[in-house]
Amino acid sequence: MPNELPPIGETATDYDERALLQDLEPEAGRLFDRHAKVAQEWFPHDYIPYRLGRDFDKEPWTPDQPRLTGVAQTSFEVNLLTEDNLPSYHRLIHGMFGAGDGAWINWIGRWTAEEGRHAIVLRDYLTVTRNLDPIALERGRMTQLQQGFHRFFGPAPGASSKPAPSNS
Repeated sequence: MPNELPPIGETATDYDERALLQDLEPEAGRLFDRHAKVAQEWFPHDYIPYRLGRDFDKEPWTPDQPRLTGVAQTSFEVNLLTEDNLPSYHRLIHGMFGAGDGAWINWIGRWTAEEGRHAIVLRDYLTVTRNLDPIALERGRMTQLQQGFHRFFGPAPGASSKPAPSNS
């Protein structure tokens, strides 16, 4: 069947990813320019309730302090760890386009800077409001960054490159 998805662990090869991105570059440039014209500058510190802050050396974090619970707490932590992994994403995406000046290079620089702001505001908010254990959060960040992110290309290691059997 022509519209059948490739088996898990394999990628569609109907197109060349680099050629596709090159074809899309003019539109990416137009959208980047539009974004640059309408984006409103903002600063992470404007969103942090610093008046709630307390010194951790005088009052250590305890599990009863968070106002967030369950799914909300987990969501904030996963979101922040994703934002923290920006150096790996930036390295990967920048490596796809090389040095120079083009829509994709300009986009990855701006995207990384904006996502970095998200990480700052999330971490500062969670720390000041004591909604997550700051030691566990920092240990998670260190582990995440040390492992990095590696894009998966092609079949998973050890996976068969043969098509999966049809169930028809």
